[in-house]
Amino acid sequence: MGTKQNDSIEALKSNFFEIHNADSTFNQYYHMSAPFSAVIETYRSDLPRNYFKIVTFSPDTVSHALLDDEVLLSAMRHRPLHQHDFFEFMFVLQGEAIVKIENTERVYPAGTGCIVNCNLRHVELLSNDFRIFFLNLSKEYVRSLIQSPNVFHFTIEDKASLHTVFHFLYENATQENPVKKEYLDFFPVFQNLDSYKTVYALEEKIVQTILSPTIGATFLINGWICQLFDLLSSEELFHISTVDIDYSNDFLLFTKLTHLLEDSNGQLSRHELSALLNYSGDYLNRISKKYTGMTLFEYGMTFCLHKAEYYLLKTDASISEIVAMLGFTNRSHFYRLFAAKHHMTPKEYRMKHRA
Repeated sequence: MGTKQNDSIEALKSNFFEIHNADSTFNQYYHMSAPFSAVIETYRSDLPRNYFKIVTFSPDTVSHALLDDEVLLSAMRHRPLHQHDFFEFMFVLQGEAIVKIENTERVYPAGTGCIVNCNLRHVELLSNDFRIFFLNLSKEYVRSLIQSPNVFHFTIEDKASLHTVFHFLYENATQENPVKKEYLDFFPVFQNLDSYKTVYALEEKIVQTILSPTIGATFLINGWICQLFDLLSSEELFHISTVDIDYSNDFLLFTKLTHLLEDSNGQLSRHELSALLNYSGDYLNRISKKYTGMTLFEYGMTFCLHKAEYYLLKTDASISEIVAMLGFTNRSHFYRLFAAKHHMTPKEYRMKHRA
C-alpha cells in the first residue's frame, strides 16, 4: 500500500483513534483517547460506484468520510488485522458482515453481532453489503460504569457485573495483564427475531444524545449503554456464547444450531436453518453428525421428543393437542418417532411416569 493510501485511510479515524504500526501488513493497533465513541459503517456494491462510508461520533467530534475511489476501496479491502485498547461492540443493522477474527472468518447477518476484547486481532471484510453500528468503550469508562457503588441507588444495579455482558466487560477491564483472546458472540432467539429493533432504538438514542447533548447527557448515555448490554444479556431475546480463540468455527456453528433447535422444539427444516445460519443444509447436516452422530433431522427430533415428554408429564393436554402443538401434521409419524425412543405409546409413557 502506498503512502498516499495509508494517509487517506488513517485520516478516516485520526480524529478518534491513534493508529500505531500503520504500515504493518500483519497487525495495526488503535488507541482511543475518548471514553467512548460510536461508529456507523456502510458498504454498498449495488451502485454505479462502490462506496464505503464511515460516520464517527464522540463527545467532542462528529466526522464522516466517504470512499468511492477504487484505489482506496481496494486498500480498504486489504486492510490488515487490528486490535485496540478499548472494547468494541459490533451490531449488524442491515445486510451481512463477514468479520475475520484472528485466522477465522465469521458471518454475521442483520440482527447479530459480537463484543471483542482488547487482545483480539480482527477486521471487517468488504465482501458483502452491510450497515454496521459500533460502540467503542475504553477500559476506564467500563470500570467507571460498573465500579461505582457510591452512585447506585437500586439494588439491581449492584448486581450488574453478574450479567453476561457486564461480567465479560468487568473481567476483561479489571485484569492488570489480560491474556485471554475471547469475545462474546450473540444472535436473537428464534421466537424474537425482531429483538434487533429494540437494540436499534437504543443505538439511535446514543447517537442522537451525542449529536445534541443537553445537561445530563452523560448520565443518559451511561443509561442507554447499560440498557443495551442488559438487553443483550436477556435469555429471552438473545443467545450469547463466550468464544475463546481456540473455539472452533464448527463448534460455534453447532452451538447456534442447537439454540435454534431448542427454540423451535426441533421443528425447523434444513432449509429454514440454512437461511437463518447462512450455511448450506448439507454443511449443517455434517456439523450435526460431527458433534452428535445424528443427522440434522434426527438431532432436531431429540428436542421435539423432549418437549413432548414435558407436555405429557407436566400438562393435561391431550395427545392430539400435543401433536398439534409440536407442529406434526401426521399423527402416525409422531407415534413412530416416540415409540422408537421409548418403546411405548405416548399414553403409556404418561401413565407410567405420572403415577
